[in-house]
Amino acid sequence: MPIKKRDFERVTIKKGYLQIRKGDHIFYRFKDNEGKIVDSIHTKVSHGGTGDISDSLLSKMYKQMMFTKKTDLENYIACTLTEDEYRDMLRSKGFIV
Repeated sequence: MPIKKRDFERVTIKKGYLQIRKGDHIFYRFKDNEGKIVDSIHTKVSHGGTGDISDSLLSKMYKQMMFTKKTDLENYIACTLTEDEYRDMLRSKGFIV
C-alpha cells in the first residue's frame, strides 16, 4: 500500500529522524537519545514524483530503517508503533539508540 510522502516526513521527524534535503533527494538520518546521528539507520526519498512512496520503495526503506518487515514500517507511519517501541526494537538488534 503506497504511503504519502508528507505522512512519512511528518512521522519520521517526530520520531527521531533528522531530515536533510540535498539535490533531488531527501535523506533521513536517525538520531540517538543524545542527538547524535546513527549512520547505519537511514533512508531517503526523491523530491519529485506523485507524492506517494511506492510499495517497491517501501520494501527497500523498511530494511534501511532496520524494521523486520514492511508492515512494521507501515505501523510506524500509522503511529501504532511509538518512538519508544521503535527504539526498543533497535536496541534489541544491538543498536545504541
